[in-house]
Amino acid sequence: MSNENLLRVLTVFDASEEAETLINSLRNAGHIVRDIRVEGDEDMHAALEDNPIDIIFAKLKMASFSAKQALEVLLRFGRDIPLIVITLPGKESAAVSVLQAGARDVVAEDQTERFKVIVKREIGDLRERRNHRRCEQMLRETEKRAKALIDSSRDAIAYVHDGMHIYANTAYLKMFGYEDIDDVMGMPIMDMVGSEDHPRLKEFLRGYAKGESMDTQLTVHGQHRDENKFKIKMEFSPASYEGESCTQIIIRDQASNKELEQKLSAMSQMDLLTGLYNRNFFIEHLDQYILRAVEGQTRGALIYISLDKYQEVRTEHGIGASDHLLTDVAGLLRDKLANIGMLARFEGPVFTLLVQNADTKQVEKIVAAILHLISEHFADIGGKSVQTTASIGLTLLNETTANSQECISRAEKGCLIAEKEGGNAFHLYNPAIEEMAVQEQANVWGSRIKQALKDNQFKIMFQPIVSLHGEPGAHYEVLLRMLDDNGNEVVPSEFIPAAEQAGLMHFVDRWVMVNCFVQLAKLHREGKKTRLFIKLANASICDPELLPWLRDRIQTLKLDADSLVFEISEDSALNYLKQAKELVAGLNELSCRTSLSGFGLEQNTYQSLKHLKVNYIKVHMKLIHGLAQNVEHQEKVKAIAEHANSQNIQTIAAFVEDANSLAVLWQCAVDFIQGFFLQQPNTEMNYDFEEGV
Repeated sequence: MSNENLLRVLTVFDASEEAETLINSLRNAGHIVRDIRVEGDEDMHAALEDNPIDIIFAKLKMASFSAKQALEVLLRFGRDIPLIVITLPGKESAAVSVLQAGARDVVAEDQTERFKVIVKREIGDLRERRNHRRCEQMLRETEKRAKALIDSSRDAIAYVHDGMHIYANTAYLKMFGYEDIDDVMGMPIMDMVGSEDHPRLKEFLRGYAKGESMDTQLTVHGQHRDENKFKIKMEFSPASYEGESCTQIIIRDQASNKELEQKLSAMSQMDLLTGLYNRNFFIEHLDQYILRAVEGQTRGALIYISLDKYQEVRTEHGIGASDHLLTDVAGLLRDKLANIGMLARFEGPVFTLLVQNADTKQVEKIVAAILHLISEHFADIGGKSVQTTASIGLTLLNETTANSQECISRAEKGCLIAEKEGGNAFHLYNPAIEEMAVQEQANVWGSRIKQALKDNQFKIMFQPIVSLHGEPGAHYEVLLRMLDDNGNEVVPSEFIPAAEQAGLMHFVDRWVMVNCFVQLAKLHREGKKTRLFIKLANASICDPELLPWLRDRIQTLKLDADSLVFEISEDSALNYLKQAKELVAGLNELSCRTSLSGFGLEQNTYQSLKHLKVNYIKVHMKLIHGLAQNVEHQEKVKAIAEHANSQNIQTIAAFVEDANSLAVLWQCAVDFIQGFFLQQPNTEMNYDFEEGV
């Protein structure tokens, strides 16, 4: 299970129902919540001592405890955990004193949407603070190691701020004839250079500070303390010394082979195929530029250029032809963009361009010109003229840019959006705007799903579950497809997340159940004994009206309840354990069967079986994929089957795709198998179970 959405919550409430309402709102928003509830000082003290906690929700006033007392306990622990005060509707002003004491925010219990926004903000801030502390620790350790390396280096190294020395290593002091660091502290860098080179050094430093030049090296005459002069090459790079931004200067040990050093330096910076800068050197330069942008010293943009028809050329003409196309386009871009910014071949058919000191309009003009330049160019490949286009993503660099990784990710996302629009286009990726676009898209999907429910624009599919060692008979998994306006299928991965976000999944589940019940009743009247596995979403697990509704439908249609198997994922069951226990118990009372899917990946995977008395477990697909070649997975599947058998639970292996996996599953004593190897999902229940596998 991924921990990306895992939220470890401490609730300080005297009524579990009140806390559960808040927790459910977070689960419905996509969080995986692990909740600990306490009611007093001692319980809270023990919970903080024994558990990792991400956020605390505290009721303003309780019979023997309060949010203010909870905050005092938290402060005594010295833990950085946001505490949110929960009040009765309209009573938020009563929590002012708790806010003044250190609570992060206050929200009324009926303000669900505001509550979710506050939690999202506080968890985001908490993660930033934790990352910041980790980075500070890493920085301190790195600075220690770096200082030790600098002090022992044969290269002369110094740090300057505003043109003045703030540190120099032993090699640097020796090179210029000084004995102690105090001799050069506060001394201008100009004093280390011959007077004839002062104008060149001043001009270089001016351009370097403003980011107007990509040059990082300058050859001048160094001046010894005894006024003797010698030739040196100074290498400049942005740095930080004892928390202060500065410039690092390195003067390499001249004892090494200069020619070889120059060649190695060039090779380390260049892409050998295109002759442009390579990925590593580009990222290094981008990091330096972002450092200046974050400090408000400059601005610019990253342009991410991906050739649209590269794979077609490679497939049709071969690797040599695709390489030729890359070098041809690289030469074109180098000729036209050399004075605009730093150009690199980033990876595959992707080029990156760092544009400095430009605003949005200027960058968009540049990108439009690049699109036109590439689309109008013909490359000669094997005597044939090949024309291509590009998809371009761009993102702006300013004080909000965190790091090069995030910057490149944004530009790449913009490129992918341009590709989806058909290529030969560009997209400016703005995180704030994109989040709004995602919400708008969710609203559109919500309307489509409501209309599909109204017009029955869904289709039920069935996939056989075949016995190896389990009960004989016809067993089918129920699968769902949505139909668009043209009757084309929409896969669940597209519409189900949108239905969950729009709060429509319990309606979708009921549509599935109603239609399955009708078909099942018809089969039973025809004397065909069939058992259906029907998945339940989180919304249905938490729906208190589901069991009464099911009871009425089963009685009205005179269904054999034993023919219904309701399937809950292990992840959902653990996230909604209380509701899942109640639901499974209620289904058992109705004589329905239950199944736990996605089983086997949780660290304490057997714990769920202690709480949920299910009839089947379905092994997680990751354990089944490539099973014949993975001994570790084979042993785990066998152990699951043995444990289930000891509990009188039958096991199912889905996603079986080959005969080799089937043979292994037989040896592991798994009871049922399901997958494309047997049959793809079908609108008809027509599998020949008598013939078997």
